Amino acid sequence: MASNAAPQGEERKVRRVMGVAIDGAPIVYVVIWAAVIVALSFVIIPVSVVLGVGKAFPMSQAVYPLVGIVLGPWAGAVAAVVGRLIGLAFAPLTATGPFSPLVGLVVAAAGGILVEKRGSKWLLALGVFAAAFVAYIGLGMSRGISLGLALRSTWVNWVGVLLWILPTRRLARDWIASPDPTRLLAGLVLGCWIVNTSCYIVANALFYPITPWTAPQWELLAVLSPAEHLIRTIVGSTLGLGVILGLRAIGLVRPTKAGY
Repeated sequence: MASNAAPQGEERKVRRVMGVAIDGAPIVYVVIWAAVIVALSFVIIPVSVVLGVGKAFPMSQAVYPLVGIVLGPWAGAVAAVVGRLIGLAFAPLTATGPFSPLVGLVVAAAGGILVEKRGSKWLLALGVFAAAFVAYIGLGMSRGISLGLALRSTWVNWVGVLLWILPTRRLARDWIASPDPTRLLAGLVLGCWIVNTSCYIVANALFYPITPWTAPQWELLAVLSPAEHLIRTIVGSTLGLGVILGLRAIGLVRPTKAGY
């Protein structure tokens, strides 16, 4: 005899499973972004004043903030470190020193922290920036560089740190999360600029003891350093616009701490 009664028992739920995750980001995403960093390690800009006068820098540096924005701070940091280590192995011409993967970690983590809506990790990042700034200025002064020259040559860095402290950091975060492509692009430009200019004072502090530059080279930093950061910002924000619009369109599972 047929029954119209509803079936009894525990309700079953179907969920999409993406496998192992790192801080809320599927590990396959981390692997993909690490591979992107490896690929961009072969695209070389021949002159870097930020990582040491006379050095080259790989275009992979331009996407470090973007990796953090898309994956979150810690998953982005893992992707940046792994990608940079592999990139150094296959593209040794971009080897700027033993601390190169550490710079990738700091920049990617800062990109993820930039887009966080809650928490105090932005203060942790600020502490890292401040400590690196003091160390770098102190190292320069110990080699005869005047305080005035040191402050002039690093103006783009300490202005970047001010932008990190001011509401501009939250403004960049909100624009990146906006569904409007124009606001998204503006947020990426502002966010990448803030992250790059704030974080690379850490690179200066790490690399300066290895290849200390002279007073005339410190003077050049005041002009050339902003230009180098502008290249990173343009490349990172342009790629970021296409990547984020594409991710939104195809509807892939979004990492828990992604900022888009």
